[in-house]
Amino acid sequence: MPNQSYHHGDLKAELIRMGLKLLDQEGYERFSLRKVAKACNVSQTAPYRHFKDKDELIAAIAMEATKEFDQSLKHALIKFPDDPKKQLKEMGIAYVDFFVKNPEYLRLLFFSDIKSKMSLDSRLAENHFVDGHPFHTFFSAVERYKNNSPNETMVEKELMLYCWGLVHGISVLIANRDIPFEGDYFKLVSRIIDSDKFLW
Repeated sequence: MPNQSYHHGDLKAELIRMGLKLLDQEGYERFSLRKVAKACNVSQTAPYRHFKDKDELIAAIAMEATKEFDQSLKHALIKFPDDPKKQLKEMGIAYVDFFVKNPEYLRLLFFSDIKSKMSLDSRLAENHFVDGHPFHTFFSAVERYKNNSPNETMVEKELMLYCWGLVHGISVLIANRDIPFEGDYFKLVSRIIDSDKFLW
């Protein structure tokens, strides 16, 4: 029998953690609660105490990924509470750092097709403009920068596309190892984003 040694409340978090790894490896079609249970070393029925089916577990995984991503962006804001430009640059660095360290989250949130395969009604259709969503956090930082930069010529949507596109592209290239780089990527990204070229 599998070892069911988890304390109450720990198993749900472990199912999400191991589920993310399996979903990244297996894809939606081959992903199952049975496989997650095996990876967690618990009985095949144990996951059903927390999730009614694999779609509900995947929704929880996506929510956890979104939450952690948002927290990493918000943490960057604390460093420069009175400087919107530095906030935005620090957030850009945090964006790249998060996805390079967590490439499975990058694939899940931006490159997987699970949303089209799941009958999720609104579980994954979050409102991007609600506090707690990384899009809202990023856009709010862009708004603050725009409102405090009278000489900025780009409108908010242009700034959003420019800033998000830059850091997202860098994240994908480094996380996928499309551009081999053996040095300290964090220093490299910091130097790029901290330069005057990042924002006019």
